[in-house]
Amino acid sequence: MPALREHFRSADLGEAEAYITRSYGSVDLDAQDLTFEESSVGDERFALRRLNIGGGYSAECDLDAIIVVHSDARYEWEIDGERGDAADPVLFQPGSTLACRLQDTRVQVVALPMDALTDLARTVYNDDTLTVRFDGTRPADPTLLRAWRSASALAFSAEATLDNDLARASMFRSIAVSTLEAFPLIGDRAQRVESVAQQQRAYRAAVSFFEQNASLPITVDDAAAAAGVGSGALRRAFRGHSVAGRSPLEHLTAVRLDAAHADIVGTAMGSVDDLSEIASRWGFTEEGLRRHHLAAYGTRPEDLLGV
Repeated sequence: MPALREHFRSADLGEAEAYITRSYGSVDLDAQDLTFEESSVGDERFALRRLNIGGGYSAECDLDAIIVVHSDARYEWEIDGERGDAADPVLFQPGSTLACRLQDTRVQVVALPMDALTDLARTVYNDDTLTVRFDGTRPADPTLLRAWRSASALAFSAEATLDNDLARASMFRSIAVSTLEAFPLIGDRAQRVESVAQQQRAYRAAVSFFEQNASLPITVDDAAAAAGVGSGALRRAFRGHSVAGRSPLEHLTAVRLDAAHADIVGTAMGSVDDLSEIASRWGFTEEGLRRHHLAAYGTRPEDLLGV
């Protein structure tokens, strides 16, 4: 699925209000001299938005997604009696009316639909009952703020790469986890941290097991046992921590394919008879090895063997 890209620019108040409502939630916009411009990229899980505001406007908005806003002192906001600006990143969530006033400014917005963020949070924290609700608008501490800034800067600098599905999945996980960690969630943080640590340990143990035993007839269940968790828990750990977005079985296949590729590269040119042996050694059929090799490396094994 390609990235969803959009660019909007208008000096018409009605058009701007309709666009903001479609992108953020129901809005009541008030402006006399306004040029509203926004570029966005993302998919159904997240969006990165750049706003360029000429003139000014004030608005009241009932959000339908989590948004993290970063601008300057010319972005003023109020929500539930709290006021501030966006010189440092500030998080707003559905459930309260956001009042804001902007004047001749540029804004960066990370938008995270609640269902996508909740699904990831439940995977990362190993809690199928978790309800995502943030306790405030500001990051928890300066260290976590720096981590969020780094993830955000990387995301916005990599916009051109987001037509790639893998790059987009990795970017979503990076910015979503950074948001979950940087801004204080309601609930027991110590328990969440330990849950993440347990998942990381299981993930690393399984990866090590796969790499050390890829030539043997091992299964995902074997890796789960080696990591000290059930197969379901291991799949959840991979969903939460595999940067490449692989399942345990996909990771094992990738390890075996890398090993088979190394054997192919090291085989004398013209030795087509060795292809069957290499495939068997790493748990593939010949046709399966061809298919996986072509998908991963863009070439057939025979092409590297010169046959």
